[in-house]
Amino acid sequence: MRSSFVLLPVALALLSTGAFGWLSDTTSVDCLQSRWSEWMKVGYNTRLRTRVILRHPSNGGTACGPNEETEQLPAGETITPQETAQAFDSFFLRRQTTLTRNPAAERDLLVILDESGSIGVAVFEEAKEALAKLLGYICPRIGPDVYGNPYHQVAFMTFSSSYEEHFDFDDYGSYAGVRDAILQETYSSGTTATHDALDYARTTMFANGDFSVSAKGLRPESMKEVLLITDGQPNSASATVAAAEELQSIGVDVFALGIGNNIAQNHMEQLVSHPAYKHIFHLGSFDDFHTIVDTVEQQYNVLAGSNVNNPCINFNPWEITGGRRR
Repeated sequence: MRSSFVLLPVALALLSTGAFGWLSDTTSVDCLQSRWSEWMKVGYNTRLRTRVILRHPSNGGTACGPNEETEQLPAGETITPQETAQAFDSFFLRRQTTLTRNPAAERDLLVILDESGSIGVAVFEEAKEALAKLLGYICPRIGPDVYGNPYHQVAFMTFSSSYEEHFDFDDYGSYAGVRDAILQETYSSGTTATHDALDYARTTMFANGDFSVSAKGLRPESMKEVLLITDGQPNSASATVAAAEELQSIGVDVFALGIGNNIAQNHMEQLVSHPAYKHIFHLGSFDDFHTIVDTVEQQYNVLAGSNVNNPCINFNPWEITGGRRR
């Protein structure tokens, strides 16, 4: 009987060591990453591939390598409008630039549309229609829903020799309101004073960075964004670059959709936020603007035909939720 009492503490000690030994495990664990994705064409002449971390290293294990890799397109390769649509959907409509982006983030987006003389009234009308339709695919959605889910606000400006603000961020609480307001705007020809429009965006629309006192409907905690749509060289390239840099310096993320071949690649790259290949989208003509819309619409229709009714792509890259705006 005594011997059993003597052995009991030893047995308990062994059991404890076996059960909790993992707490002091110093085994080296290397990083584990997925295979590289297929190459995706982005920007003007870049291709991108990505991978994700499946297991983080510990105890001195081999560190993870980069999750993104870019290189210049091979000689002779170009980017089609359909491929630009894929990049536009990934990096602008869905904003899946990283896997750590907050899916609850709200966006206050200012669209600035070029209406200079090189465009013309007919093309301007087509551009408005394409833009108005494309904004319907921004996710989660424009305007709040009855459940209080994250939502976006959109403001709209045009510019030529001067600029005009058409509506503030909180003027329209639904996609239908934003769409109809864009469609009713009329064309005003002139030169290309891009820097004046960007300066007004910074000083007035984004309140010089003091978002809490904005009179334009900004929400202090939202993501602040600009989408510049233009087809030509600005009146002053240096002033435009300076205006874009100042806009970014107050916390505004700048995207650009360059249409036509009159815009220098290096100039556009100086206007947008970093990395440029995720913020620049280039098309050969305004006809290709409609191709972007058609391509995105086809993709969403495929989703609608699967297990998702009226799909809306959420910020979260692993989740598809919600419904299309009306």
